[in-house]
Amino acid sequence: MQHRAARAGFSLIEALVVLAIGGMALAIVFSIGIRAGDAGFGLGRRAMDASDADVAISDVRAILRSVAVRPPQTFLAETDLPISGAAALLEADVVMERATTCAPQGYSGRLLLSIEGQGLDQRLVCTIGGKRAEVLAIRGPAAFSYSTDGATWAPTYSNAPRRGSDFGVRGRAEVVWIRIGDAQRDVIERASSGRPELWTRPSSDF
Repeated sequence: MQHRAARAGFSLIEALVVLAIGGMALAIVFSIGIRAGDAGFGLGRRAMDASDADVAISDVRAILRSVAVRPPQTFLAETDLPISGAAALLEADVVMERATTCAPQGYSGRLLLSIEGQGLDQRLVCTIGGKRAEVLAIRGPAAFSYSTDGATWAPTYSNAPRRGSDFGVRGRAEVVWIRIGDAQRDVIERASSGRPELWTRPSSDF
């Protein structure tokens, strides 16, 4: 009686089944990997966007703090220009406390800080010396407002000399809170006259 020799290895069908199972397993692994990679890239992009927004808001705060608020009593006609604050435009002299996307550190001259665009596509733009730079993307309608006491807010502000003001080397330091807000954030900073030596003048100038 003859005995059939024991078979070694896999049949073609078994090999195909193993390959099919292996292929499905690899497809599942790659699919999970791709989704995980996309999720990781998405988190990275959101983190970078948040970081860029933090830097932009920090620049806005520095610009607002750098607004030079000259006391009305120290203005010289045809020499000094007052701050002109409106709902969509702030115009003022600035002495930048640090370099920003708007200007380098130090005296930068006349600043125009404007809210431009419409609807959800608005942005805060600064113009100094004819050079424009976008400072901040704004989410929804936004406007400037101003307060001299930190409690009562108005859509306009000016430190222009008032009729009947007593002009001289002495003057009382002025302070104004400047606020810009949109649908997602509210930025408030305090601008002031700073140290008296920054705005007092010898009596011979008057």
